[in-house]
Amino acid sequence: MLGKLTLRTKALIGIAVACAGYIVLMPDASQTIEPTRSPSTTSPGAASPRTTAPGATAPSRAIHPAQAGHKSPVLNASFAPADRIVKDTAAASLFSPHSWYVAPPPPPPAPVVYQPPPAPTAPPLPFAFMGSYRTQGGGAVYYLTAGDRVYDVKVGDTLDNTYSVDGVKSGQLLLTYMPLKIQQSIAVGDE
Repeated sequence: MLGKLTLRTKALIGIAVACAGYIVLMPDASQTIEPTRSPSTTSPGAASPRTTAPGATAPSRAIHPAQAGHKSPVLNASFAPADRIVKDTAAASLFSPHSWYVAPPPPPPAPVVYQPPPAPTAPPLPFAFMGSYRTQGGGAVYYLTAGDRVYDVKVGDTLDNTYSVDGVKSGQLLLTYMPLKIQQSIAVGDE
């Protein structure tokens, strides 16, 4: 690659590499050259300042050594294998599994279907047919039992203020449950 470059380009690349090497490996910045403050602060055994012209003195320069324990930031880098090992917690989180899955929101609750209450019904008839008797006037008397009580009823009577006797139709005695006005029937035989 460097064979096709001119001599001038090769020289510039060499200077750039040398400057980079000097920056990386340069001495500590705390070791600087500073002028001395005044000739009166020099120690009594020190040499007198140089004179450059009659009556003029040149400022003297002193080199201060670097502070102990202070290193260049480039040289502070540790290249020991023990310093290159990552702590367990950082290493575990580096390759830990990650998921981008986001659970969908829960489905909305099912709509509440309003069901009207069932229509009220009459309780089963507490009466059982026991027999009938036909009078000479042509009216019939029917005998019904409920538990240990016996009722003798005619058409138009009311039983326990709950049932009314409406009539006889097709061998059925028709009774109406008065609170709900629902008609029920009991078989009474052939009439």
